[in-house]
Amino acid sequence: MKFILLFLTMLLPTLVYAHGGEDHGEPAAPPAIAAFPRFETKSPDIELVAELHGETLILYADRYASNEPIRNAAIEIEGENHKAIALAAQDGSYRAPAAWLAQPGKHELVVTLQAENLEDLLVGVLETPVAATAPPQRESRYALLGGGGLLALLAAAVFRLVARRKGGSRLKPLLPLLLVLLVLHDPSVFAHGGEDHGDAPHPVVANPGLPSRLADGSVLVPKAAQRAWGIRTATAEISERPYSIELNGHVVADPTFSGRVQSSQAGRIEPAAKGLPHLGQRVAKGEVLAWLAPVAGNLERGASQAQLAEISAQSALAEKRLARLAQLEGIVPQKEVDSARAELLGLTERKAALSGALNRKEALRAPVGGIVSAANITAGQVVEARETLFEIVNPEKLMVEAIAYDPALPGQIAAASAAGADGLSFKLAYLGSGNQLREHALPVQFRTLPPLPALNVAQPLRVVVETRRRIKAVALPQSAIIKNTGSDTFVWLHVSAERFVPRRVQPQVLDAAHAAIPEGIAAGERVVVRGAALLNQVR
Repeated sequence: MKFILLFLTMLLPTLVYAHGGEDHGEPAAPPAIAAFPRFETKSPDIELVAELHGETLILYADRYASNEPIRNAAIEIEGENHKAIALAAQDGSYRAPAAWLAQPGKHELVVTLQAENLEDLLVGVLETPVAATAPPQRESRYALLGGGGLLALLAAAVFRLVARRKGGSRLKPLLPLLLVLLVLHDPSVFAHGGEDHGDAPHPVVANPGLPSRLADGSVLVPKAAQRAWGIRTATAEISERPYSIELNGHVVADPTFSGRVQSSQAGRIEPAAKGLPHLGQRVAKGEVLAWLAPVAGNLERGASQAQLAEISAQSALAEKRLARLAQLEGIVPQKEVDSARAELLGLTERKAALSGALNRKEALRAPVGGIVSAANITAGQVVEARETLFEIVNPEKLMVEAIAYDPALPGQIAAASAAGADGLSFKLAYLGSGNQLREHALPVQFRTLPPLPALNVAQPLRVVVETRRRIKAVALPQSAIIKNTGSDTFVWLHVSAERFVPRRVQPQVLDAAHAAIPEGIAAGERVVVRGAALLNQVR
């Protein structure tokens, strides 16, 4: 029985496992990247990217400095005794038939581009890879090993059956058969390619057709996505810039071109012929905005009526006296006749004035032309004396008041600008500053200069004051500056056709719409000035 077990052990296949961390077979091929054969080239004026899709060559042509797509260009491709014309597509790219480029190998191409005020010759090399082939199969070896294993199992069953019936001494004639089976059953084990014998994960490759962020923090954005996002760049130029200071300010009305309508006495509001003015209505200087009918108490009205009755009685007596003197004209002195006539005229005028004071309406007129910015009355409303009824502002004549904490700043102002929450900026003209501190700061006033955005009185503004001090820096629009959650500020540099790299900077204010970068950017580098926020969102 021991003899049989020994032979069965020799017949069993040797089992070897490939464990994690080692490779026991042919090295696996790297994962295929779903990219197209491509090349990129550039000149001082043009940046060109070409991709081979099947037998069609797709080209993206941009202006090198601004990354602006070149429209309506005439593009011709030459290489290897072939020539093709690229036609413009709706997405801003150009497409040319290029079946010869589908052949594996390196293809040197010359691209001629002509556009408005632009003509250039660019050279690039397109490398078309050889199609990948499948690794050799090992089905025949697996079949041989499987057959040998089955034979070994059959032999073991036969040995056991015979041993039970005839005894172990009669098994010697079967030894040649056992040797044959042992030779046919190959116990060698190999690690074959195409399978994973360890626990290392397969690498994941991002889709090259979509924007993606690399491990170093840079971002890859295909040209098609750059066009959709409207990515624009500017070439950095280092020059002397004014040193500027940012102040908090707000809009105030110009006292010369704004006014208030107040009631001179207590009265009741009555609408004008066109009705009461509404907010935003434009009015002319001297236009009647409303009527004010005076109101008085019972005692005051009674006293006025009693005075009016007394004057009426005096006027009647004076009229009779004048009539008698007129009949005696030539007998009485003329001065008595004139005195009686003057007395009657005075009493008549006093009566008319007092009667008009009780019933006459006061016209409320616009002191200046402009826009009604405040209206605090309704028809029939009773108002008190000196109460503000309307405020009128001329939107083309406004001022800006800012607060300066440096008393020496007014003497260093060379220019100024301001911007609101919407980012629209406009220029200011310095008027002057007060000599009295207001909450430990000095008020500084500016006059707005056209063209002006829509502004409102008391609207907060960001005022940037340019001083006479100069610094060397790169000027960039505020849209190029990105702030992250960690309060770091940086810009995006366009280092190649489809790659963008973040660069940390320390910006200083230049004016309401631009920032100055004294360090961190070299002259000639391309900085993203539009679409930087979209690049920052790529993950």
